[in-house]
Amino acid sequence: QPDQSGMNADISTESSSTETAPWEMESQHKSKATSKELEEAKDEVTELVHSLLTTTGAPGFREEFSEGLTPYETNKNTPSAITGQKFVGFDPSKVPGDVLVKASKSLRAGRGQVLQDVLRNYEIRGIGLDGMAADDVENGGGHYREVSKVRAFLEGFRKAEVRRICRETATMLLDKVASEGVQGLDSMLGTMPRSSDDTGEAGELTDSLLEYLNDAIRQQEKKVKKTKREVKVEMDKTQDEKIDALWKSSEKDGTRTETLDPNDPHVQKVLREEIEKTEIKEEPIPESATEKILLLLKMLRDRVKAEAVFVNNEKGRNLRILSYCMKLETDEQRKKLIRKELRSSLDRLDTFCELVASAIEYTESTSYQLQPSSSSLNVPLLKRIYALAVDVRASEKFKATSSGLRP
Repeated sequence: QPDQSGMNADISTESSSTETAPWEMESQHKSKATSKELEEAKDEVTELVHSLLTTTGAPGFREEFSEGLTPYETNKNTPSAITGQKFVGFDPSKVPGDVLVKASKSLRAGRGQVLQDVLRNYEIRGIGLDGMAADDVENGGGHYREVSKVRAFLEGFRKAEVRRICRETATMLLDKVASEGVQGLDSMLGTMPRSSDDTGEAGELTDSLLEYLNDAIRQQEKKVKKTKREVKVEMDKTQDEKIDALWKSSEKDGTRTETLDPNDPHVQKVLREEIEKTEIKEEPIPESATEKILLLLKMLRDRVKAEAVFVNNEKGRNLRILSYCMKLETDEQRKKLIRKELRSSLDRLDTFCELVASAIEYTESTSYQLQPSSSSLNVPLLKRIYALAVDVRASEKFKATSSGLRP
């Protein structure tokens, strides 16, 4: 008394909450619950936990003993005998679903930290109410045990709600990729709100979304390994049969002899195929559905991680365009991208040109600081991008001036 499960849960919660999450890299592009919202959530969670504990019939959690009275006076005069209410324990099946749905947002506040704080207070209270009775219900104990049951129930519901929201968000992103491609995904990610909390609904970029994608990737990797193992067993069996067919056997004087004729065209074909397999060094393109899903999940996770780097403002959009330009293969593609994204505003073209110019200046001024193992931006490529942006800006300015001079 008490057991270690609650204590271990508290320790793991505290350690996980101190880790730096991707959305905390830049405080200006994340939304976080205010202290007032956290206090309101704490009040709602406290009311929910208290109502759940009241249904257990535990003496210390009954309404009539919530004003500071002790849960029992003597072994012969317990509150159960006074009120006639039995200690039935916590029954999750009797909890109304609408009560949990109503408190869902508060349970998710602070990434579960609000729930942990409330339950910790009730655990301390339960230890005090149990006293030396521990889990002996007949002598007024068992309060801490009921709090542990409520903890497991509410924590499970909170995690399920977070996973539901993350699953809906991931489904939205995958549907966008399937219907509109990478450009549609970029457009959607650029407009989605960011948050370091879990109080939002589907359609927000959160730390829990990355955790969900990581977990989905681990599960998919297990499926891929299992599929590959089954395919490999089947291929090995087929290969063994193919190789066995190459050998020719003969029997003379009771002695069986197996020979392999390297001049046989069929033998040469099989050997040539085996040599080609060993020479393949590049990773093959996924063929099975499980491998394609795994690749898509990994790409989506990396894309969501990259989104944390870009601030959702004009500077972030310009950085994204610059990164795309550096990935494209030809200047014609770069110029087409710049014209498509920035031609609607001369001011945006000016800020983009300033960004590229500052990148060139910074790279050239710090080039002497680079170590042999480090990398730097491609200055010649940046200069070409700058020249293309200047050319597009001049063209758009000329069009604007020409249209303004027309009668």
